[in-house]
Amino acid sequence: MNNTDIIIIGGGPAGLAAAISAGRAFGKRPGKVTLLEGNPACGQKLLLSGSGQCNFTHHLPVNEFLARCKEYANYLKPAYYGFDNDAFSSLLAEAGCASIIRADNKVFPQSMQASDVRDAMVAEAIKAGVLILTNSKVLEIHKHAEKGFIVDMENGQQLACEKLILSSGGASYPLTGSDGKALNFAKAVGHKPQQFRPHLQSVNIENFDSYSTCAGISIPNAKVTFSSAGKSVSAIGDLLITHTGFSGPLILDNCYRFTKGMEISMCWVPGGRELIPELHKKAKSMTILNALWNTPVPKNLLRVILDENHFDSQTTMSSLGKKQVRELVQILVDCRYIISRVNALNTAMASAGGILLTEINAKTMQSRLCPGLYFAGEIMDYALPTGGFNIQMAASTGWLAGLSAANTVFKLKCHKSV
Repeated sequence: MNNTDIIIIGGGPAGLAAAISAGRAFGKRPGKVTLLEGNPACGQKLLLSGSGQCNFTHHLPVNEFLARCKEYANYLKPAYYGFDNDAFSSLLAEAGCASIIRADNKVFPQSMQASDVRDAMVAEAIKAGVLILTNSKVLEIHKHAEKGFIVDMENGQQLACEKLILSSGGASYPLTGSDGKALNFAKAVGHKPQQFRPHLQSVNIENFDSYSTCAGISIPNAKVTFSSAGKSVSAIGDLLITHTGFSGPLILDNCYRFTKGMEISMCWVPGGRELIPELHKKAKSMTILNALWNTPVPKNLLRVILDENHFDSQTTMSSLGKKQVRELVQILVDCRYIISRVNALNTAMASAGGILLTEINAKTMQSRLCPGLYFAGEIMDYALPTGGFNIQMAASTGWLAGLSAANTVFKLKCHKSV
């Protein structure tokens, strides 16, 4: 049986960041940290990110970055404070991967090649003394009878370690290795994870055929409310019309909230409750379609919305009665849609679900149920927006997990020597 201080399962950005921080904490001494990657090479899913260009973080001040993480901000704060966007960019630059910041604050490798981000992290892990074993699939993990863990490999080999870090990702794009099977490892030592579900994915809408002619239309700063089981959440963001439903950052970023049958209330015309009665008075000779020319909704989309709600777009404003004006306000300010399907987990850009945050110490990433076990990245039950936030927080939680695990090992050995 081969022994090492720390074993990391999963070679994506979370696992590589954990490997680098742990290796550096051990003074870059070989034999202390082993990273197990089931694929022939690390970072297979990372290579797909941003259509192969890899938007790896977002250039915002610390507080603004965390604010974009919404309800997960407070939990993720310790990890992000320890390894933020500047630290990530600097780490890559050390390995020769310079970055560029776009006008929208998304940060990419200067080459616009995801492989450069992956290769830079692998190079820094090796430089830190980490042993990276590829084509190394884990079958099971066990608590050692005395201390630490035993890792059973599919090839029959056994590895032993004092500390174990699970950073094997979620369950989107399973062919890259993020297949969700690592949840079974966590269950074996007492965790009760949530099943993975799609995140950063589009949705289909009931009775949407007539909208297919509007596919490709984007509405900036659309206002929506998502409702289910008596609970509702409002959001603002860019919306994209597809052939079968809705997409764009507004939908992708909130996908983890969605279930089949959920209601989406769309405000097509902000301020419409005041604007439309005013137009009824002042634009009497204009058709409904022409009267609303200065709203965010393009005419072809507006025509479909009106037709679907039994309004003739060529009706003049003067011909509308008070009841019809109220109805017009309702469909343009509070137009209801029902989700018929959240698109598949295996093609989602990310997944939600995984190890409950209440079961992980936010200050160390160590399991609260199984001492010596740590988690990092998408295996944890958080869901972040598009724009580099997911890769950044995978690296941030990985960095904290690796550092915490190494420091604990170092302190234990110092204590024993005394």
